[in-house]
Amino acid sequence: MAKKKQLKAKIWDEAPGYDYIAEIDLPEMRSWFLDGTHSIPPLTPLYGYQWVRFCGHGLKFACTELSIPTCRGWELRFLRGGIYCAFHIVRDKKEIAQREVRFRQALRPWLEDFEGLWSGYRQELLGIYAKLRELDVDNATNLQLHHHNYDLMQAYMRMWEIHFVGMYASYNAWLLLEAMTKERFGLSDQDPQFQDMVRGFDNKIYQMDKKMWQFGQLAIRMGLEDVFKKNKPQSILGKLQQSAKGKEWFKQLMDYMETDDVGGWRMRRSTDLNEPYWLEDPGTPIGLVKDNVMRGLSYNLEATRAEMAKKREAAIADFLKKVPAGEKELFQGLIRLSGKASSYSEEHDLYCELMVQALMRRGYLAMGRRLAEKGAIDKPDDIFMLNPDEIDRVIMVPEGHDMRWLTRRRRAAWKEWHKKPNPAVLTERASPEKAVKLDLLPSGDAVAIKTIIGEMPQPMPKLKADLRGICGCAGEVEGKARVVVRYEDLKKVKAGEILVCPGINPAWTPVFGLVNGVITDTGGTLSHAAIIGREYGLPTIVNTQKGTAKLKSGQRVKMDATNGAVYIVNKQTGKG
Repeated sequence: MAKKKQLKAKIWDEAPGYDYIAEIDLPEMRSWFLDGTHSIPPLTPLYGYQWVRFCGHGLKFACTELSIPTCRGWELRFLRGGIYCAFHIVRDKKEIAQREVRFRQALRPWLEDFEGLWSGYRQELLGIYAKLRELDVDNATNLQLHHHNYDLMQAYMRMWEIHFVGMYASYNAWLLLEAMTKERFGLSDQDPQFQDMVRGFDNKIYQMDKKMWQFGQLAIRMGLEDVFKKNKPQSILGKLQQSAKGKEWFKQLMDYMETDDVGGWRMRRSTDLNEPYWLEDPGTPIGLVKDNVMRGLSYNLEATRAEMAKKREAAIADFLKKVPAGEKELFQGLIRLSGKASSYSEEHDLYCELMVQALMRRGYLAMGRRLAEKGAIDKPDDIFMLNPDEIDRVIMVPEGHDMRWLTRRRRAAWKEWHKKPNPAVLTERASPEKAVKLDLLPSGDAVAIKTIIGEMPQPMPKLKADLRGICGCAGEVEGKARVVVRYEDLKKVKAGEILVCPGINPAWTPVFGLVNGVITDTGGTLSHAAIIGREYGLPTIVNTQKGTAKLKSGQRVKMDATNGAVYIVNKQTGKG
């Protein structure tokens, strides 16, 4: 027993230097907030280490580059598969004033030409990814894989720098616009008029969703409807190869995935490496096509967005009537840049996380196969239980190492993490509310307040709601709840239901054309759920904290999204 304790004391942790250590981290930062948006379900050690290290760097980079007045950046820590965030708050008024001057200067180019700047960064990212694809990972030498490990980390770091500069520019414009509209006109970003001014924008995610719908229509025209309706996605692949028309349809799908600038280099999940990308597993896009064929829906999002764009321009014109002539130009600029927050939030996910992580999965699985062949680990995907430094140590001479003692222990721990959720806040303060008030809100950090952690619902006892959140998209609706925690379970969602989930990423967007409302545990008014809800015109309530725990599939619920209120109409779950 003593020997086992000694051995345990010598075992290093999943994310060295970034593991949460209460004795060190609590006194230093006072409060740590769970990023439930990105760490449910729990992250694997490989991805968790990469995230806390390089996402944390990207946040500091953007706060420095744009001179965010009240925040120098974030600290991130890894605990039981969860990402915890703390903020380097600027509290000195003189320093804040100095940073505000630099911030206004740094924001101006984004106000003047957001699309031009984003286009340049997008091309830079595509160039980085093209370079990574040049390596034939399956036939690479151990030395080449060693270098590829560092190339992947370098690409991931640069991605986060680009990711957050564009995000902070547009999100801070949103935050500034809301502060001004609140002060001058009593209008918050949860008000329908504000939301009408910042929606109705196209982006690459919606274009890809439409493409999958078009492939569904092509399948119907080619007489393949029954192949999709009567088989599971993985079986459809084989069935398509049994006819000339099926082969032709599949060839057109693969041509699209191999030639589009994003195409098949799109991860199914945006926050880990342990699920396939489209080119690796065409069953994922085929599943989306199947859903479109099964549901028989027309693609009406373009008409919806056109109507919202028209409504947007009318809302902006109506709002500007209230604004003094000398301030109209400023408000117009802020409104336009705030609108970019919606389209950028969705589109950057493709060109940033989803693409680089597809290439990371490709590279690390090749390393995993090499280690498994030499007996260093049990199976290729055990690579996700190691961190990059450990891979660096063993990849050159894999036959000289046995890492199974570590990968087995970590996999067992990772499975345990799924059974018990992490607490939302770790704090020295008297309560989570105090932690938010003292250690989050003073940061003025738009990404934290509007996306990752979200604002807390204000107490409104008179509503007598069963569940409270904040308004992502205004409106009222009633219907059966459908609780979905995993992407695989989206196939259970039926037309007219209300989707209840921890949070969403771009892979979930097609289901928004089917449901009548959305309720999430996490997020703010610039979370994916809120943004997509507004683009689809769906009542959306975010940051309920416990929606998936309190609501059950089949229960009938009523949403008053404008006030962030959820009512359980009946306690019975029914069938579903």
